[in-house]
Amino acid sequence: MKIENTRFQMPVGQGFFHAGWVGFPEAEERFFYVYDCGAMNKFAFERDREIKKLNALVGDGARLDLLVISHMHADHVNGIEALVTDGKLKVDTIMMPMIEMKERLLSFATTAYEDPASAESNFFKDFIVDPVAAVSRFGPRNILLVGRGDGGAPGSGSPDDSPLDGGPYLSGEGRGYTWKLVGQGSADVRSLDADRPQIVAIPDTSAIKVFEFGNWQDAWLIAPYVDEEITAKNDLFLTNLANELHITVAELEGRLSDSSFSLDLITNHADKLQSAFKSCHGNLNRTSLCLYSGPAASVAVEHGCQVQHGPWVSNLGHQRIAWLATGDAKLSKDAKCDALLAHFKDHLDKVSTLTLPHHGAAGDFNQKLLTSTKPSFCPVAADEVNDWQHPAASVTRSVASEGAMLLVVNANETTSVREYVWTGTP
Repeated sequence: MKIENTRFQMPVGQGFFHAGWVGFPEAEERFFYVYDCGAMNKFAFERDREIKKLNALVGDGARLDLLVISHMHADHVNGIEALVTDGKLKVDTIMMPMIEMKERLLSFATTAYEDPASAESNFFKDFIVDPVAAVSRFGPRNILLVGRGDGGAPGSGSPDDSPLDGGPYLSGEGRGYTWKLVGQGSADVRSLDADRPQIVAIPDTSAIKVFEFGNWQDAWLIAPYVDEEITAKNDLFLTNLANELHITVAELEGRLSDSSFSLDLITNHADKLQSAFKSCHGNLNRTSLCLYSGPAASVAVEHGCQVQHGPWVSNLGHQRIAWLATGDAKLSKDAKCDALLAHFKDHLDKVSTLTLPHHGAAGDFNQKLLTSTKPSFCPVAADEVNDWQHPAASVTRSVASEGAMLLVVNANETTSVREYVWTGTP
């Protein structure tokens, strides 16, 4: 039994856009997923170019089985509307982290300060005010809201492998493959209506398990992890914003449940949001959904891993074929990094490719990421913006010292990363 995974890191400049497919030799279709789609406005041309290339590759009207949104910054989401509207991709299931309104406002303020043109997008404003309503317009069948769970990512052949409590109906299929939501914890159905997307809150101790119909054991896992904000620091932003609005913090928090108030803030008072952000710039943390894409079980004796970056093609002989993305997670603190590593501990020995957190920023990096996963490749999605050090020289040295290859993916088409991996038995 053979499982194949093809994945691309798209060259969109300062942003993030990743697409992957999981397939089986006898299947007519492959499970298709995307992790983030966006770029700073400076790179709008490159972002739209890559969206058009992906649509041309899969064909108009193709089904996107899973769209994963890591967090609320515009450079990770402002391409989604173009990707899945106008008769292009038809998204089946959307997965994103649960994020409170005050942190969503902070994400908008960050974008308004660093990339004002992106903050003008109507979709982005709607997404900040009500993420579920904003993505519901794309007609998905499911919207999965992921929060922290009690435990780690599910593995194979363990009790974690059973369907999630309360959510045995969370599944899908194509011609030749099936997927089910498995893991520990319970699904909390928040909306179940035949005419609208079903909205379900799930813990990150669950995962999507993709397998060939009738072969449950040989499977691929798409497993999330939610790295949460540090509330004590981000509350400073809320205090500053209350001062800008000349109201108390308690009054501000009380009014954030009113979507019309939040929409008015981002539409008519972006200057106040920016000012509140500037006064605490550098001490902020964002909730970010990290993602594992790899075998559910141990890699078989027969396997392969080929990576192409520009003119270079690498063929690996070891059994590491999985991909692990860290989004914009702030992992510099040992406790936060340790929590992520503990969550994926049963899968770290399968990882060949580790995307560096927050575009390779030194303030979000931790050496433990490399020493614990021992990746061969470390893609970093980054380009020249102001004096930002993305990737930082210290991070570059750390990657080199661990014997891994740094793959900088910028706006140049030649910097895209294509990976093809497979595992199976004769």
